[in-house]
Amino acid sequence: MTNNLNTTPLYNSHIKLNAKMVDFGGWAMPIQYNSIISESKSVREQSGIFDVSHMGRVKISGEDASKILNKILSINIDKISIGKAKYNLICNKDGGIIDDCIIYKLDNEDFLLIPNASNTKAVLAWIDTFLQKDSNIHINNITLDTVMIAHQGPEALEILQGLASENLQNIKPYSIQSIKLGDIQVSIARTGYTGEDGFEIIANKKDADYLWEQLINIGANPCGLGARDILRLEAALPLHGNEINTTTNPFQANLGRFVDTEKEGYIAKNALDEIFNKGPEKILIGLAISDRIIPRKGHEILINNKKIGDITSGCYSTTLNKPIALGYVPLQFATLNTKVNLNIRGKLIESYICKIPFYKRRKKS
Repeated sequence: MTNNLNTTPLYNSHIKLNAKMVDFGGWAMPIQYNSIISESKSVREQSGIFDVSHMGRVKISGEDASKILNKILSINIDKISIGKAKYNLICNKDGGIIDDCIIYKLDNEDFLLIPNASNTKAVLAWIDTFLQKDSNIHINNITLDTVMIAHQGPEALEILQGLASENLQNIKPYSIQSIKLGDIQVSIARTGYTGEDGFEIIANKKDADYLWEQLINIGANPCGLGARDILRLEAALPLHGNEINTTTNPFQANLGRFVDTEKEGYIAKNALDEIFNKGPEKILIGLAISDRIIPRKGHEILINNKKIGDITSGCYSTTLNKPIALGYVPLQFATLNTKVNLNIRGKLIESYICKIPFYKRRKKS
């Protein structure tokens, strides 16, 4: 099924495990191994591993790296400590979201940017528009040379510690460190996209299959992108192309806390300051559904039979045992507990606006 699709270094490992493969943003990726329900439950209750090698991995270094990054990232790169990471948005001049990324500060002049899979080319092209001939900056797209595995869940640290050369407790959230897992040198970050504690591991592609097998051998459950989508939706984490895109801005998407316009040369400063001062016309909200029917992207949100918005993502939550959804509505309708109807394949389903995230993990005492 690889017809003109990119494959990750773990493709053969997925085939050996009889994974159901799908086209995901131009990549052949596992949607599930056994069942999406069991895989999402394993992450909430134990731990699971995901092949996320389709995500971009771009090294940015040089004397002008910080200056260029401060032009395009929504956060101030100078406020990040060495060895730390920060979630951020890459916005165009109008404030629309080109992508949401994680940036790791490896040193004062060395950074690692993780764009979304289908947006890596767009992000690289956007960076390129700000480079001058005399810019002292080097950009190295290492996506195809590396593998990236996410290990998520309440038991992820304990399980992974069996391979780690360092005490993983010392790697704090949104931090990155170089360690060995077994005899494999990796970069490991305490980040993720499931709402659970866990790690994201980057290694040389030659070590991909062996590392994957080692993780399974010590008790991690292989999980597909179907489970990952449910988990991120339960945690109300946005997906580019659904909740965010170039027609949405950070304030609509409840991401204003990741915007710092008080820095020199930020390309989206004027647009985002104007949007902030006016206030967003629409806002991202959570929806609790009374029926068992599952809402999907594009289904209409109505009040008194009048459309007020659209669902951006919906699923059956295996953790909460009910359907949930995210969507946009005008600000005047965004009050908690406001009753709405959802038009799901011609059937009107009762729903109401609820708090997000739908799920928050319990922190260990």
